[in-house]
Amino acid sequence: MKLNHKATPVVWPDCTSIILTMKLTAIFLIAAFVQVSAKSFSQQVTIRQKNISIEKVLQLIEDQSSYHFLFKINDLSSSRNVNLELTNVSVEQALDQCFKNTAFTYKIINRTILVKKATDLLDPNANNNLVLQKVQGVVTDEKGIPLPGVTIKLKGTTTGTVTDVNGKFTLEIPDANSTLVISFVGFNSQEVLTNGRDVLSIHLKEAPKDLNEVVVVGYGTEKKVNLTGAVNTVNMEDLGSRPITSSSAALEGQVPGVYALQASGKAGGDGAVINIRGVGTLNNSDPLVLIDGLPGNMDDVNPADIQSFSVLKDAASAAIYGSRAANGVIIVTTKRGSNKKMKLSYDTYWGVQDPTALPKTMNSVQYATLYNEAAINTGMQAKYTADQIEKYGNGSDILYPNTNYLKVFYNKANMQNHHLNLSGGSDNLNYAFMLGYLDQDGILVGNNYNRYTFRSNLDAYFLKDNRLKLSANIFGSKGTTQSSTNEWQAKWYANNAPIWPLKNAAGDYVAVNGENNYYGEIMAGSLSTNLKNQVNTIFGANYTIVNGLTAELSYGYSWTQNHTKSFNPNFTTAKLGGGYNVNVANLTDFNSQDTQTQLTALLRYVKTFGKHSLNALAGYSQEEFDSNSVSAYRSGFVNNTQQEIALGDASTQTNNSSANALGLESFFGRLGYSYADKYLFEANIRRDGSSRFAKGNQWGAFPSFSAGWRLGQEDFMKGISWLSNLKIRGSWGKLGNQNINSRYASSQVLSSGQNYSLGGTLAPGVAMTSLANVNTTWETTTQTNIGVDASLFNNFTITADYFWKYTDNILLQVPIPITMGAYAPPFQNVGKVKNQGIEFMASYKKVFDNQMKLNVTMNISHITNKVTDLYGTSPIINGVKALVEGSPVNAFYGYKVAGLYQVSDFTWQNNSDPSVAPGSRQYVLKPGVVSVDNYSAVPGDLKFADLNGDGKVSMDKDRTIIGKQFPDIAYSAQMNLAWKGFDFTLFLQGVQGINGYQSLEIFEEFSGFSNTGIWWLNRWTPDHTNTNIPRLTLDDARRTIASSYYMENASYLRVKSIELGYTLPAKLLQRMKISNFRIYGNVQNAFTFTKFKGYDPEQTIDQTRAESYPQTRIFTIGANVSF
Repeated sequence: MKLNHKATPVVWPDCTSIILTMKLTAIFLIAAFVQVSAKSFSQQVTIRQKNISIEKVLQLIEDQSSYHFLFKINDLSSSRNVNLELTNVSVEQALDQCFKNTAFTYKIINRTILVKKATDLLDPNANNNLVLQKVQGVVTDEKGIPLPGVTIKLKGTTTGTVTDVNGKFTLEIPDANSTLVISFVGFNSQEVLTNGRDVLSIHLKEAPKDLNEVVVVGYGTEKKVNLTGAVNTVNMEDLGSRPITSSSAALEGQVPGVYALQASGKAGGDGAVINIRGVGTLNNSDPLVLIDGLPGNMDDVNPADIQSFSVLKDAASAAIYGSRAANGVIIVTTKRGSNKKMKLSYDTYWGVQDPTALPKTMNSVQYATLYNEAAINTGMQAKYTADQIEKYGNGSDILYPNTNYLKVFYNKANMQNHHLNLSGGSDNLNYAFMLGYLDQDGILVGNNYNRYTFRSNLDAYFLKDNRLKLSANIFGSKGTTQSSTNEWQAKWYANNAPIWPLKNAAGDYVAVNGENNYYGEIMAGSLSTNLKNQVNTIFGANYTIVNGLTAELSYGYSWTQNHTKSFNPNFTTAKLGGGYNVNVANLTDFNSQDTQTQLTALLRYVKTFGKHSLNALAGYSQEEFDSNSVSAYRSGFVNNTQQEIALGDASTQTNNSSANALGLESFFGRLGYSYADKYLFEANIRRDGSSRFAKGNQWGAFPSFSAGWRLGQEDFMKGISWLSNLKIRGSWGKLGNQNINSRYASSQVLSSGQNYSLGGTLAPGVAMTSLANVNTTWETTTQTNIGVDASLFNNFTITADYFWKYTDNILLQVPIPITMGAYAPPFQNVGKVKNQGIEFMASYKKVFDNQMKLNVTMNISHITNKVTDLYGTSPIINGVKALVEGSPVNAFYGYKVAGLYQVSDFTWQNNSDPSVAPGSRQYVLKPGVVSVDNYSAVPGDLKFADLNGDGKVSMDKDRTIIGKQFPDIAYSAQMNLAWKGFDFTLFLQGVQGINGYQSLEIFEEFSGFSNTGIWWLNRWTPDHTNTNIPRLTLDDARRTIASSYYMENASYLRVKSIELGYTLPAKLLQRMKISNFRIYGNVQNAFTFTKFKGYDPEQTIDQTRAESYPQTRIFTIGANVSF
């Protein structure tokens, strides 16, 4: 639902420098485009070279004209070099000068230039009257399916063509016995001898995917077959047309060892929480995210702009990023142009959302009846009379409703998404321009999100051989998120008991429990609007100094502004007993601005000599981050339309501000070596200096080493026809983490607001509120990885990894004695954590005789995690979670339920006379039955385990680990089918061995004014003792104890996506000048199989109450169109 919010438009800060930069960029790009366009179509050439080979001259002419050359390489290899000083001359003039005083001459035939020895042309037996012959053909795969876009080249020349949409081609050749080279991405290259034939039928054999795949790694790319680290790539096109609005959610279930959990279904806030290979810190465990090389937030990127993700999981692949790589690295690569004709693509979908699941709760009659039972069990009088319960049942009175508040607050919601992509290029300029728009209503009342995005990626090439490459990436976005001002209250009130009326007979909203009516407040204008503006730019230059040696320089700038206005309206609610509650309007206005700069310089060297291949990288990076914010608050607004701070009551005003800065300086390098493409080695090192630490501890070095052996290339493996590829690899390295929850842990921090009395007057003051520790240093993770990659039968691939990693020097705020004063404790390096696990991924591809294509992928991972040392501070308890040595990080901590107390555990008056009514009995535990410290147990109460064996359950001795928030196993599987234009995708994803702690609302009986779960109907009573649900009570001493009773099994299997599409035939589209047109339907989060009773099992992390923003099931229809 979108609500209007009357507010003054956001005034952007002084953007003069940004605008100037963008103007200069535009001028530069226009100039570059004009220059390279003119160059592409000119038939004049300029060559100023000394001692240059004739073959090189011909290459330069090809680059500067539309001509192609035919010659024998052996003829030119023995020719002497020439000196040329030519400026803007014709091609003919350039050739005349080139061949002057040489044994060569030429002949121009259309756009083909034949170069031969002059003696050949004078030889009466030579073919001086050259007539080019046409050869035609069709290229198909092994199943006879035509392949469009296949490259056909005359061997030893640059003359060639590509196949059309039907796989057909035509090429002019100088010799009836010419050799053609056929190549196509994903297929083995093939050489075909024409042998006088003028019609050819060529069948290409599909190559194993791993042999051709190029993977993005730190500061570069690498062939997958040569990788020695643990790297996984996710291509967005493989995900189909799922309605993914947050980029992080795209990784869910895609990579083994990566746990991506979508913790909310909120429009504008449905990103995933990501952990790579467990949790290696007790602080922020988010991975480092790089967007085209610039650190950023993955969810700030429009998913439709993304080409691929590369996930660097082990030390070998991540060490090049040093102090920020301990939690893994995710490299996001956005779409770029290529040397192809211009293409315009439009993708769109429309959808309807609803909650995946809502808890099953009681109706009014059930609620009132069981509430009376709970009151009586607690020694109180019944609250609801039989007449009142009857009114709840028949609905005759508006004040005695049966309202399902979950359906009041949660409704179906619409969404739409649109994306345009214009891309293409030439030999000298590649471009991609993208526009995106998303409008998404939230399923929770008051929630809406819309986003506009723009991205341009440009690469321009200059100088001879395109030695100089200039690139510019520009991204801008504007996102607006609307929600109720106190959204947590909306989620809380959605759990209201059904007995509370929404309105009275006069149409007034009724105060729930005498307090408020938050639904009515939202309708009256309770609204928080966040406007987020972003501009990111990256400018780069790449220059080839000599063959194999390149220098690169890039500068990135990121600017983010958030402006949030949160307004609570004047609002009146009617009390059931008479009278009204009046809420006075108030407004909070918050502005923040973040800027980030990154300067990176790289030097690369690549050299191959014989069977040896060497690649080296040296680099320097400097990053700065600045942030500031200001906020103001006032109340006492006279109406709900004048929403400006200045119009509130000045006597109520408060304000606040903040500013902070960070810096990181880095030196890094990489050395890679391979022999005969079989024996692989790589070493990385990075040295970082961080402003988070004090002098003496600011710098740290992080090395890694890895090696690989491609057994499949060994001679003794050549006879195994079914084995396409086999590689064993291993790595070791150290990574760092500086991403603790403080930027000034090593500095004394003064806080304002520490006012004091001076002469009877309150004076403003500042004071030190936290202690510093100048000895804090990096958290360090040491990781070892062993892996195997294999390809079988050209269509089945397997990847398996086993890893173990140890993190020490973990930074924690350890409690200090009260005698130290009211200070926040300092950070200390006092923790150790261990993670280890196994990952497995497999894929299978097959094309059947009936042209059906099948592609199946699956992955599974098992990771264990535990705290190994807390230096004598264990346990560190935080609510229902704790850090305990020998247990998982942030495990749930409480009492372990050992069943229910039964009548047989007690005696009562008159020698346990059974004729005494249960409600009148005075129960006493029998000897040997465990008691509870803080209350006297009765039949039907929870019975807790006595872990220390002293006969009673006590707070400080019998609590233990009762659950964990990370799964034992995570798995997924995806199947893609395609046949005669139809395509079908099924994606399954799930986890096993994970818990969720669900207490208070719904789960705890009659908590506050909330409803109660329907499962409480199966509670213990004297007549129903065969159950695991305790008796009803209103006694907080019993029902609020943290115990395993509130632990839910959050394991699940989810049908994450079902999609069916149809692509119109190419012949039909050709007549409409359309290259591709596909329509489809998709269901996201279609079905979930789980024992979890809450909103959604995926939302258990960091949530310990039965209130959350439900996940959404999304039904969409859409289209993909290309021109």
